[in-house]
Amino acid sequence: MIPRLVMSVVILGFTQMSWAVTLHIAVVTATSVETTDRGLSFAGIQTQIDRPVQRAVQLALHESATTFAAFGVEVQTAQIDLVTDKPFQEQLSKAHPNALVILDIPRSIFSAVANILSEMNRTTVNVRHSDIILRDDLCLPSLYHTIPSDRMYFDALAQFLVYRGWRKVLVVHGPSKDDRQRTSILEHSLRKFGAGISDVREYTLSHHPDDRDKNKPEFLTGGVSYDVVAVVDTARDFGRYIQYQTRRARPVVGDVGLTPAGWHRTLERYGAPQLNERFRSFDLDQPLPATEAMSDAEFAAWSAVKIITNNLSTLPPDVISSINPRAILDNPETHVDLYKGTRGSIRRWNHQLRQPILLTTQDAVIAVAPMPKFLHPNHFVDTLGLDEPESTCNLGRN
Repeated sequence: MIPRLVMSVVILGFTQMSWAVTLHIAVVTATSVETTDRGLSFAGIQTQIDRPVQRAVQLALHESATTFAAFGVEVQTAQIDLVTDKPFQEQLSKAHPNALVILDIPRSIFSAVANILSEMNRTTVNVRHSDIILRDDLCLPSLYHTIPSDRMYFDALAQFLVYRGWRKVLVVHGPSKDDRQRTSILEHSLRKFGAGISDVREYTLSHHPDDRDKNKPEFLTGGVSYDVVAVVDTARDFGRYIQYQTRRARPVVGDVGLTPAGWHRTLERYGAPQLNERFRSFDLDQPLPATEAMSDAEFAAWSAVKIITNNLSTLPPDVISSINPRAILDNPETHVDLYKGTRGSIRRWNHQLRQPILLTTQDAVIAVAPMPKFLHPNHFVDTLGLDEPESTCNLGRN
């Protein structure tokens, strides 16, 4: 059982503030809207870690207890589980005006909820969805993104392929709208860094015998020259069968094989093993096995809390009752240790958390992007994702 989102730490003494202040955190879920096949493939097989982010939020608070004591901070957390038979605004009004609102909700209601929270001037964090449209088109001044964008993931992958000299790429993708949109992003990333696309092919989800023949990996990957096969398979329905069955003996990358990720259990540097161990064992009532680690959404939720708690010293000394997290997030000097070798910070133009991306297999981190020799005039991590000149969202300048 995940520990309740209730925590209160008040230790006055050598506090640096006038008296105890409160940090409010609200996690918004919508269990009644979640699909029953969350994290499952077309065949009903669990292929992805897709679970609520509460444990990661609790870990970040647990790690910050000493900081709370030093600054005289009381933490009050709440969970708001949205239902569709009541107005969202009425339910969201339960979040404190100065709360850090973490959205762990389905994509189908995300934009509506984010717009309502923007109208209410609530500081909101997207920890779950990598869609570019949420960063570029939605472009809300109160909305921040701690999970990487699809462009960040695919830019990291494209950099790795070019760095290794694997410039001829066969792209195989699924039939869903998400697959096609993400394929377009992958193609852009490949061209951006100098890779070539040998061909783009689509598989079909069907039980019909003719479609099964067309979907054979040997057929899908035949008749063209390539150095690597890049698979875009958002739901992990089919791509996992392509490895070791390609017409040519070539690596498979993308949503299977070598995969870009925000976090991974096998990262061995930068203090990452200790973070993974804390995630598994800090809840003594429900420890996790050694094979478990934070998903990208959980790591994003952990990052959202830590970027606030790690920067309490930047607040003015006259904070009276509650901490405004937006004052921290909008501070150009704000940064957070992400245990990936480079500190994270917020991009001013679209409120994306800049961070390295891991290139991983199931059992190892093969590389950490940005890769060597990919340069940027301002910040080397900004070679990943929508750079300021590319973005149609312009919330502020660096």
